[in-house]
Amino acid sequence: MKTAQIKERNGSMVGESINRSRSEEVMVFCPNCKALQTVWLDGDTLMPTVKFLQLGKHIYHNCGATQPCRLFFDR
Repeated sequence: MKTAQIKERNGSMVGESINRSRSEEVMVFCPNCKALQTVWLDGDTLMPTVKFLQLGKHIYHNCGATQPCRLFFDR
């Protein structure tokens, strides 16, 4: 069985992707309600989702959090 190695991005900004031209699966963690979910980024843009929204280069959870979500990716 192989386990994925998860690394946190520096900060919480979307534009820090290694491959900006590719779609990638990213885990987001809300510091307010502790929600953890997988979302898709297309370059620097969050793909449409119901529970998360992108404002500038940050992703926020719809729980009313004022802090941006932490981003994690499989590397």
